[in-house]
Amino acid sequence: MERERPFHNRTHELERLQRRWDSGEAQIFTLWGRRRVGKSALLLRFAQNKRHLYYEATSGTVADQLADFSERLAEATARAALAALTWRDALDAVADWAQQAGPVLVVLDEFQYIAKQSGDVGSIINVWWRERGQALPIFLVLCGSEIGFFEREVVNYSATTYGRRAGQLRLRPFRPADVALFLPGWSPEDRIAAYAVFGNMPYYLSQIRPRQSLPENILNVILMSDGLLHEEARLLLDQELPDATGYFSVLRAIAAGQTRVSQIAQRTGVRGGTARVSQMLDTLQRMWLVERAFPVTVTNPERSRQSFYRIVDPYLRFWFRFVLPSYDRLIDARGAQRHLERRVLPQLDEFVSSPAFEEVCQGWLAQELDAAATGRWWGKVREMRGKDLRDIDRELDVVAVDDDRRVIAVGSCKWTRGEMPYSEMSKLTALASHLTPDGAPPLLCLFARHGFAPRLVEEAERNRRIRLVTPGETVGTPPTLSSSA
Repeated sequence: MERERPFHNRTHELERLQRRWDSGEAQIFTLWGRRRVGKSALLLRFAQNKRHLYYEATSGTVADQLADFSERLAEATARAALAALTWRDALDAVADWAQQAGPVLVVLDEFQYIAKQSGDVGSIINVWWRERGQALPIFLVLCGSEIGFFEREVVNYSATTYGRRAGQLRLRPFRPADVALFLPGWSPEDRIAAYAVFGNMPYYLSQIRPRQSLPENILNVILMSDGLLHEEARLLLDQELPDATGYFSVLRAIAAGQTRVSQIAQRTGVRGGTARVSQMLDTLQRMWLVERAFPVTVTNPERSRQSFYRIVDPYLRFWFRFVLPSYDRLIDARGAQRHLERRVLPQLDEFVSSPAFEEVCQGWLAQELDAAATGRWWGKVREMRGKDLRDIDRELDVVAVDDDRRVIAVGSCKWTRGEMPYSEMSKLTALASHLTPDGAPPLLCLFARHGFAPRLVEEAERNRRIRLVTPGETVGTPPTLSSSA
């Protein structure tokens, strides 16, 4: 039997939905987000103590969908099932229910399956809403996880229901610090490592067995062929892409460190070269699986040549680095155990260090300073080399900027087993002066896994512009704005 998953966080999202419900106004609301981000759980929690109909569509025929919807409607109304022949019939039955019973919440989950079978369903909803729905106490939610379809056919300005919608919400993954909600008994270090491996999707985090160690969870949940997340990445891509083979190669290349278009094209050998790879990367960006990263100080990213591609989801980064290339080693329990011990664990600290630990630190700094943006920075810095001034490539793990893109904080992250040395602050100070030549000196933040050199601690005690941050501060306590049940 599948373990019941807890419901965590989503306080703000529930409040937004509840405010709309309390207004008493008829409205169409759109909720969309990636598979496993928790859309259904959110809507089912919102539906509690409300008169509601929740229908999750499948990929069956129109007749099957209408039959299933009619059954859900019969359950909600405690009446005999309606033999709906069209979606207009079904919607009229909803209108009759609301007219007689009062305010109703109607959720059409995985709406993309309905639209694929009934291409005119958007127009049908539009006409029905104008003629009947908007005059009744109906809160209609269109929900789905096929990102490309929703942004093109439902959320887009040209969508048939665009002018009828009262609101929309893209449900995002949790913040790195929210891992503490799922693993309150784990050490901050282990929580950060869990984020690096399992990511920040509620479903993925809910698969972790808190009483087992992180290596045991990696083995049992991801590496073992019967683990619940062993095939999750494949299912995710197959859901949206008719031919995912080439995309697997692109993501594997990025996970292996080939992060520029030319590098990806060379490694994958995709037919069409860099032009085709660029198209595929655009698709992956629209699916929120890949992003084109720029230095956080860049004001016009589209014209910047300082960019690279990165996989957004930590779980996918882990899967494409440690699972897909080693499928033949994971066919049995013994092979999976050997792979864990010989390949995964020896590389785990390096894998956690960047970019996962950096993302945790960036998230903490964004909350601490209410920064407009946080991220990495890289570029050329003029420095003396011998007797000559030269342009040297430098980078910073964490930079925070304000609304005008002015640097207000810089940071260094070290996921090492020793103390952070004093020399790290000297490097940070030099780069900070380069980024703020005419402005106020930024805050200097040093994030270390295992503490700081005594001299560094003394300097921080004297200088309020220096912050020394431990893992316990970044993911130590479950966020106060979160709730669990």
